[in-house]
Amino acid sequence: MHNKTFFTSDNHFSHKRIQEFCPLTRFGSDVLDMNERMVAAWNAKVPEDGVVWCLGDFSFGGKDSALSYIKRLNGTKHLVYGNHDKIIRKNADLRSCFASTQEYKEISVDGIAVIMFHYPIREWNHMHHGAFHLYGHVHGGFDKAPLGRSMDVGIDTRFDMAPWSWVEIKAKLELMEIRPHHGGFRET
Repeated sequence: MHNKTFFTSDNHFSHKRIQEFCPLTRFGSDVLDMNERMVAAWNAKVPEDGVVWCLGDFSFGGKDSALSYIKRLNGTKHLVYGNHDKIIRKNADLRSCFASTQEYKEISVDGIAVIMFHYPIREWNHMHHGAFHLYGHVHGGFDKAPLGRSMDVGIDTRFDMAPWSWVEIKAKLELMEIRPHHGGFRET
């Protein structure tokens, strides 16, 4: 399973100004070309039987636009809601394209606790025991000073607009320091 598990965030399908905001990571002659490149990058990396955790801000388009892109993407898709997922929250047809939708999610991959939320958080469950925290929202803005074993999995942290594989994430985060306790309450 671990070699078929992927994570992404902040795809912003059909967001007309995202190329202006993220010019170094959003390729294409216009938003439609960018969308097509994102679909191609996703499907080149994720097998049909893969599992993808999208950590929010999937689409800025209307229902029909979002539906057309969701249906073309490989893998079983799960969504951890972001601040721009209002159309998906309100529409049962869109929600049904995801195997699950939630505000926050904890899973285990290769025996490692993986804590997922759209936003970066300073403290997460089991962080002092090696748990990974995956997030989006900041479009690569925290990469210079990551906190412990945490990582922005948004597509703006890559230069190919593809999801991150579990293998890539694990290799990167296992090198990071487990955050020690700094006083205050201690788990027993």
